Amino acid sequence: MTLKNTDTNANLNPNRENLMENSVSEETHWEKAAKTRMGKYLTKMETCFIFNTVNMAKAHMVMDVGAEAGRFSLLVAKNTVDVIGIDTDSYGLKRLKLRNKLVDVIQADARKMPLKDELFDAIFMIEVLDYIPEIEMTLTECYRTLKSEASIILSFGNKSSLKSELRKLHGKSYHHSFQKVTQSLHKTGFKITKKMGYNWLPFGRTSENPLIPFLARIERFFGLRRIPSLSPWVIVHAVKLN
Repeated sequence: MTLKNTDTNANLNPNRENLMENSVSEETHWEKAAKTRMGKYLTKMETCFIFNTVNMAKAHMVMDVGAEAGRFSLLVAKNTVDVIGIDTDSYGLKRLKLRNKLVDVIQADARKMPLKDELFDAIFMIEVLDYIPEIEMTLTECYRTLKSEASIILSFGNKSSLKSELRKLHGKSYHHSFQKVTQSLHKTGFKITKKMGYNWLPFGRTSENPLIPFLARIERFFGLRRIPSLSPWVIVHAVKLN
């Protein structure tokens, strides 16, 4: 097994399984957010980027960092790929395991993962860096657990964007700028192959505003996704160099 000291596949008897299902019957905040108009737009952007940059036919093992209840773990697991979901939130991981028992889950910190070296063909870290100030520590762990020339896809809120400045008026902020993330990737040993900006829409993460589909088309029409350095959110594909 790929884990150092973690047992994720203990057999449960039917009664215990039923108890677990009842104990995690409530959807998480992020599951609910994904069902909103804004959530559907963001998931579509991130999913298209993933499948346009990673050849899933050649990916045998994938790690989803910050997996929560499995928005992307479940998506990849449909492609007969072995998936390990990592998160610090035990409730979300239980929800993920409930939805697909074939996905391995580990409650662990992305800055120190209990996994062996060079295991994964791809790592996803979608909307996670905004909660991890120590970016280089996290990227070093991703580099360690990736195979040579394997892919990492990560997204983050861009601290150097106008949207970030507006967030500061409400006491909120993103952790990392576009420049900081790209420099950290290079420093850690990754080569960036593709990047895209998105989420220029003036709405919150759980918005149901009916203008979202229209403004998403405007975002695309005016080529705003081709300006990642100024974009509110950025998604990046990079590969591990030898």
